Amino acid sequence: MRLMFGCCLAAAAALATGAQASTIYPGASPVLATNSSFSVDFGSAATAGQMSFVLDGYQSLDGQNFYEDDFSVRLNGNQIFLGTFNLGGGSDSGTQANIYSNPFNASLSNPTNNGTSITSGGGKEVFSFAGIPLNIGSNQLTFSYLSLADGHAGFQGLGDEGWGIADVNVNISATPLPASWTMMLIGFAGLGALGCYRKMKTSASPLAVSTRCGMA
Repeated sequence: MRLMFGCCLAAAAALATGAQASTIYPGASPVLATNSSFSVDFGSAATAGQMSFVLDGYQSLDGQNFYEDDFSVRLNGNQIFLGTFNLGGGSDSGTQANIYSNPFNASLSNPTNNGTSITSGGGKEVFSFAGIPLNIGSNQLTFSYLSLADGHAGFQGLGDEGWGIADVNVNISATPLPASWTMMLIGFAGLGALGCYRKMKTSASPLAVSTRCGMA
């Protein structure tokens, strides 16, 4: 009984102050051609969290120019980022990154210092989202790249350029419960403690992570 009580006490504490950090996809993903997508499915026990990941560019992945390639991120079907980056293929805009949509104010860094010139050596872009909305239960991140066609060069293939995703991390912070709720949970320690244990394990553990590739 003491062990069961401790279990429920721990569950109450986790719900009151809980935070859950998880690398949901360590990567790196396979090298992908543009006009394709890469999805990561994961679970959450809270409705908000922080996220970071690395975008890998290979060979001459283009920024804003005639050969432009646009990168987008969707969370549960909703676009949370759209932009283009010089990751080896150059940029005619005067900047390495051009952001078209960034509703959750992701911060970006370019550790490979690509600038605007053509190097054909690829590059990296690091994304950090301070707060994103999550579903309790199943969530899906979809990363995709599109080579613009109208008025642009269109698809060029892996012989010229490619992309991938690595180090996808989600830090989930549960909303603190009122003190009265916490005490009520502790008060249930003597009633169905084994069930409490099983429930705690289910809610605190992420769902199995899965990935898949597709055409954009």
